[in-house]
Amino acid sequence: MLKDSPVRIFYNRTFQVVFLLYSSLLILLGRQLDRGITNFDDAYYAQKAKEIFLSDSLWVVLWKNDPVFDNPPLPFWLTGLAYKVFGVSGYAAVFSSAIFGVLTIYLTYSLCNYLFKENWIAFLSAFVLLFPGVFVDSSRRGMLDITLAFFVTAAMYCLVKGLENKKFYLLYGVMTGCAVLTKSILGFFPIVIGGVFMLWYGGFKKLFDPMYMAGIVVALVIGCSWHTVNWYMFGDEFIQSHLHQISLDRYGYSEGASLFYLFGYFKDMLKNYWPWLPVTAVGVFLFAKRSF
Repeated sequence: MLKDSPVRIFYNRTFQVVFLLYSSLLILLGRQLDRGITNFDDAYYAQKAKEIFLSDSLWVVLWKNDPVFDNPPLPFWLTGLAYKVFGVSGYAAVFSSAIFGVLTIYLTYSLCNYLFKENWIAFLSAFVLLFPGVFVDSSRRGMLDITLAFFVTAAMYCLVKGLENKKFYLLYGVMTGCAVLTKSILGFFPIVIGGVFMLWYGGFKKLFDPMYMAGIVVALVIGCSWHTVNWYMFGDEFIQSHLHQISLDRYGYSEGASLFYLFGYFKDMLKNYWPWLPVTAVGVFLFAKRSF
């Protein structure tokens, strides 16, 4: 009945995509005045982007003119390009996060539409990201999380598409490599998730598919390029600073680190992910029940 009524336009895929893109651009980029950067982390990354383009090498990330090894350079390259277009400003510092936020919303819609073949499921899945919360806040800041979220989502989309067209496995590798170049160890999530998915979906035959394995190689070559260059240039200093202090200490694998660090994410969800938290919990339960 509803599809025959005047509200049938809301079922139209084109209308839904235009609504999501327009709304996300308005919400994430709708800043009329540049009020600067008030958060330390945002300013820290913005300064890195400024210094890396003033240095002799795009592969060496600088902070106060000294090499630092906590973050790979891809987000700073993108912010540096925004500086070239808009000038060095608070708006330019958050521009790439906002754009990747918009693209993540669109990819979420596309992925859900591909999986469920239902426009409304896809629309509501993407609309959740637009609702006031962590995603919107992060997309309006100069952090690395939204850039990482985009590349992980893009990698998952390409992985699923690869089941029909194996050429997408190579693009899956490119997106995964970019995720690693965005946030190092966390960028390897698509490889871990992809391995479990391929094994679950088709056993070892799917897992060792030549094109899928080629995608993994592409991901490692692209993703580890920064690590290789900096290890060659700085040796053990890079290894100790990046892998030990930044990655292992943070996630509780070395002396003095908090074993409960990861539970902070759950605490943030309990605080900020309303009203979607109970919906998510029910959804996870239903998917798990169907899978097992």
